[in-house]
Amino acid sequence: MKKLKRRIFYIIDTTLLILALIWTILPIFWTFITSISEETELTKVPANWFPSKPTFENYRDVFFKKAGTTNAFRAGLMNSFVISAVVSIISVFLGSLSAYAISRLKILSGRIVIFLLLFVQMIPPVVLVTSLYVIGSYLKILDTKFYLSLIYLSLNLPLAIWILKGYFDTFPKEIEDSALIDGCNPSGVLFRIVMPLSGPALFTTGIFTFIACWGEFLLALVLTDSLASKTMPVTISEFMGRFYVNFNLMATVGIVASIPPILIALAFQRLIIQGLTSGAIKG
Repeated sequence: MKKLKRRIFYIIDTTLLILALIWTILPIFWTFITSISEETELTKVPANWFPSKPTFENYRDVFFKKAGTTNAFRAGLMNSFVISAVVSIISVFLGSLSAYAISRLKILSGRIVIFLLLFVQMIPPVVLVTSLYVIGSYLKILDTKFYLSLIYLSLNLPLAIWILKGYFDTFPKEIEDSALIDGCNPSGVLFRIVMPLSGPALFTTGIFTFIACWGEFLLALVLTDSLASKTMPVTISEFMGRFYVNFNLMATVGIVASIPPILIALAFQRLIIQGLTSGAIKG
């Protein structure tokens, strides 16, 4: 009877896993098929699951065409990478210092600080758009990567602090006490002992921050106007014209834009899993 139950649960779990994979992969697969299809094939009824004449011309245009929306997309891709990377690094650095202080020094009562951080995190960005636009215009820093990075940092830093605070709460304090007894000062304990041992948690926090900045659209749409500061999501939206939409090219840039987060997740999945589970068990 137990073997039968295990077999039934195994079949159910396998079926659910397969359905979840199909649900996840099918949109990506269809986007890729659209990107390598000719425009005439997209209007066929019934639709073809694979194009009769696949072409990678759109990918060539995205990377090598020197004019038009593809040039704007390349600029936006670079801007997104720079902004996301800078914000991730600063968020992890400042977030780790703040989270460690809240966890160990009990500054301003940790519960109050965490509540305020979560409250800030729950504010919808659309509520802040008008105020941020007015402030940027007044300070004459509108339409700059610096201003957009500053806003992304202020919105993602609370999340970084919240994640890392939970990790530091579970970090064995005995390790820090041993380092202090051996003559290490508090700052040395933090930077020589705690930070190196917290690598997976720091890396995971940086990945979450990077992805959040990479895909943000609303603030970038309102606060940027030139190719010097436009991000990738904004440039993708410009492929959709008033009377015509180039679905093939939009699908192509969508695939290209999704490659960096996917590669990061695949290359560092062990560190990400360690970071997600490192605070699950105290000590």
